[in-house]
Amino acid sequence: MVTANAAPAPPVTSLRFLLRSAALAVFLQGCANTPAVPPKIERMTAAELEARLPQPVTALPLEQVVALARQGIGAGEIIARIRASGSHYRLAASRIVELAAQGVPVEVLDHMVSAERTRIFDDMAVEAQRREQVCLQRIEQEASLYRLQAMQPMSPCWPYPMNRFP
Repeated sequence: MVTANAAPAPPVTSLRFLLRSAALAVFLQGCANTPAVPPKIERMTAAELEARLPQPVTALPLEQVVALARQGIGAGEIIARIRASGSHYRLAASRIVELAAQGVPVEVLDHMVSAERTRIFDDMAVEAQRREQVCLQRIEQEASLYRLQAMQPMSPCWPYPMNRFP
């Protein structure tokens, strides 16, 4: 005989819901990690940037360029002499205006500015390529480290690789 005061059996659907929720909570906890720290970006001040820029080489001083222009030598010849001497000039805007007022052709001034700009960009490209190589080497080192960790023996009771070293 069944007594009238017996507790009713819990519904099967609520028990399934409870088990599914517990399994989901355990699964999601395994995915919860601390977020990766973003890489720190190195910032340079204007003084540091100026120090890193290649120093101008003036085998053919600006005074000689002005003298050549005053002698009536053409812009092409002055540019050829600047290239042959290997000179590079870092000119401020005020200095460019002064040189133009002293009779240096605009083509020569354009060449001086564009040659220095090209030189700076080339040096920046070399530096960027060097940093890229360092980054790729570091990525490869970390990838090989993770490959080695993945090949560690597993416990029959724990389905994840055992990290033997802290």
